[in-house]
Amino acid sequence: MKAEEPINILMVDDSPTNLLALDSILQAPDRKLVSAASGDDALRYLLDNEVAVILMDVYMPGLDGLETAELIRGRDRSRNIPIIFLTADSTGGRHLSRGYSLGAVDYIVKPIEPDILRSKVAVFVELFKKTQEIKRQAHLLQEKNQELENANLARLGMLIELGQELVAERDPLRVLENFCRSARQIVQAHESGVGVINGDGKKLRYFFRSGPNDENPAQPGGDSLGSSKEVPLIARRALRHLVAERRPLRLNDSHDLLRVDGKTSELVHSFLGAPLLSGSKVFGWMYLINKVNAEDFTEADERLAATLATQVAVAYENAMLYSNAQRHATELQMEIAERKQAEEERALLLVREQSARADAEQANRTKDEFLATLSHELRTPLSAILGWSHLVRSGKLDEAQMSRAVETIERNARSQSQLIDDLLDVSRIITGKLQIEPRAVDLSAVIEAAIDAVRPAFEAKAINFENALDADAGLVSGDPNRLQQIFWNLFNNAVKFTPEKGHVRVAVERTASAIRVSVSDSGVGITQEFLPYIFDRFRQADGSTTRVHGGLGLGLSIVKHLVQLHQGTVEVGSQGKNKGACFIITLPVASTTTAQASGNATETESEGNGLPTSFSKALQGLRILVVDDEADSRELVSTILTRCGSEVNCCESAAEALKAIRDWKPDLLVSDIGMPNEDGYSLIGKMRKMKSKRARQTPAVALTAYVTNEDRERALTAGFQLHVAKPIDPTDLVRSIADAMGHKVRNAS
Repeated sequence: MKAEEPINILMVDDSPTNLLALDSILQAPDRKLVSAASGDDALRYLLDNEVAVILMDVYMPGLDGLETAELIRGRDRSRNIPIIFLTADSTGGRHLSRGYSLGAVDYIVKPIEPDILRSKVAVFVELFKKTQEIKRQAHLLQEKNQELENANLARLGMLIELGQELVAERDPLRVLENFCRSARQIVQAHESGVGVINGDGKKLRYFFRSGPNDENPAQPGGDSLGSSKEVPLIARRALRHLVAERRPLRLNDSHDLLRVDGKTSELVHSFLGAPLLSGSKVFGWMYLINKVNAEDFTEADERLAATLATQVAVAYENAMLYSNAQRHATELQMEIAERKQAEEERALLLVREQSARADAEQANRTKDEFLATLSHELRTPLSAILGWSHLVRSGKLDEAQMSRAVETIERNARSQSQLIDDLLDVSRIITGKLQIEPRAVDLSAVIEAAIDAVRPAFEAKAINFENALDADAGLVSGDPNRLQQIFWNLFNNAVKFTPEKGHVRVAVERTASAIRVSVSDSGVGITQEFLPYIFDRFRQADGSTTRVHGGLGLGLSIVKHLVQLHQGTVEVGSQGKNKGACFIITLPVASTTTAQASGNATETESEGNGLPTSFSKALQGLRILVVDDEADSRELVSTILTRCGSEVNCCESAAEALKAIRDWKPDLLVSDIGMPNEDGYSLIGKMRKMKSKRARQTPAVALTAYVTNEDRERALTAGFQLHVAKPIDPTDLVRSIADAMGHKVRNAS
């Protein structure tokens, strides 16, 4: 029953006047006066309602007061309700005794004295209030006992679960962290903490702290007791006292240990702590701050805290023992592994050092041999060129001697050019810049062209060159120029190392997905010791000064790399010295798509100009400006272009060329790239920015010794239409210029 509800007083009388009188006498704010005109009405009301006292008239029609009282006493719900009988008969002794036997507490004779009635009713009203309060307290006590029982059961379950969790955990830090969180939940505290003290007893080794924000990290406001990494300042004095006393400590805000400067803390109202013991030594502590939904921690909480402290101390020590054992075992394993690895590394380093020393010594020897060979190979043709040039300048040679001189100079110049090309190719291979432009190629035609290139050499040595080509072998995907370079190198090597009247055979055969080319000879062969190094750069079987055959030892290295660029393979075999050698090249067959694309390209090329049959009028009427800082190069280019019908003007610098462009207005610019002061890139840039529209649109050809793909792309990007490499091939130069100017030239007949 709620305190604000009025108390019911039941008045039973068949007279409305009497009921009205009773109502006026007993009226009060905390009372509800209920009127009943008969015993039946009274009984019906009591079925569902409680009353503090019943005022009942004895004499009523139907059920009289005594009968009604008897029925009220016969029901459990209403048996103990006090009844005051009201009667006008003061002489009815029989009725009086019967009324008391039915549980009446008093008789009041009419007319009623108001004060007497009020005082008697007030007694029963107060009694009813106290009875109801006792019932309410009993109900609350029962609920509280049930809550305590449930809480104790929940605590016991959580304590068992925590014990199992701590026993299973092997990491000491995780033991402390899990305990800290669980202890706060078990004891129902606002905050908990656990710390392990260093051996010096002063500083903390480990510290964990748990608060309400751990369960709701997004909750604003943070931790009101300070950083989660530090022990709250107000708890430090209590913890020092706890460690010194070596027993649990329970405090409220009235205790001095929880006061700051003699003032009660607004944040900490209660504290509970317990030491962590190892034997008789304190190695840490746990604490709880502010009991949830209570002012103070209880003695039961203190006993529980002591149990928790013992539990975590044992679990922590067990985890430390396990962790130390694991660490020692791991360290031992690591030490064994490190020693074993060190021994292996030491042995490996020794082997590597010996190998590196041998490689370095071999590289030194190879370098020295290569430099000596390079010097020899460059000087030999240069000596012939200079010697014959001196004889030509003397003017004392007849026509046959003059023809031989020109032929010798040209042959040695081409030899030097080939050496330089090989060196450039090796440089591109090392830097990864050597590229091919693949298309479908008739491999038999490429091999035939390579044979034609070396035909004079094997005819001069009367070598029997057997050609076993398969005309129907099909197409391969590759760069025709690079493929020809591969077979030229192989044929050149075969002729070089095959004695006079020897035998060289080249054969082509088709497999399911590849074309296989073998080049075999009856030459000096390859020793088994040198065979693994045959494709190494700068390696030669005979690098001495008394060697019979020249060369830089680059050809086969270039062959291998070019074959690999074509997705092919190269193999070599030899039975030994003076038993010849056999090189086998395997290249994949071109796909149908590649062959069709190549066929279309071939048709397009066949409709172009091709190689000119006559140069006399190929450049007729063109005004060509030649720019080169080298006088010999200028004179050579000028002579070639003049003989083809063009008008040529030469300049030796970019500044001079810019003036000639403005004044002479050439149809075409042929410029070197590398020049002092201003290079060809600067010249073309300034020309393309000139005010004259004619100058801005004048075609330009870059004539340069910078011949890499990057150099070519840079020249075209700078504004040149063509990139022509030095040394100059007159036919290629004239054809390139004719193409650039749109002149038609006839194919060679």
